[in-house]
Amino acid sequence: FPMARALAEAGNEVTAIVGGRSKDYVLLVDELSAFCSEVRTCTDDGTLGTHGFVTQVLADVLADESTRPGAVFAVGPIGMMAAVADMTRPDGIETIVSLNPIMVDGTGMCGGCRVTVDGVTKFACVDGPEFDAHKVDFKELAQRLKTYDEHECRLGRPGLADEKDDA
Repeated sequence: FPMARALAEAGNEVTAIVGGRSKDYVLLVDELSAFCSEVRTCTDDGTLGTHGFVTQVLADVLADESTRPGAVFAVGPIGMMAAVADMTRPDGIETIVSLNPIMVDGTGMCGGCRVTVDGVTKFACVDGPEFDAHKVDFKELAQRLKTYDEHECRLGRPGLADEKDDA
């Protein structure tokens, strides 16, 4: 949200694609509409906007020369961000992802937020959370985050095992 607003305030045309499992999980549409050129919504179950994943809507945007963006910023589930990176890589579209792995201490000491970017270990809490999507090792990150699935399930939150692969 802050990144989209800053880009719009700097004079950029910003298209937001916001999705969720159902309409109750689609957030910030009104707030984004205040400054975005366009806000497209989608839901996995079809209760709001396009029936499907944000990657399907992004595919439509990328396919149309008149709407193809100069840059893409993705925030959400690891599978979705990896799919977005795969979609933008062939055209060389700059793609930034905001990673939100477990961050315990905010200093990088615990290593919970460790991510490999361009072959180098980074810590999302101190080196990010934004990274070049085309350089993030999403497979390693997803595998590392599965470590916490058991604990998230015990806390009543769905883990990565419950997320659908948006690719």
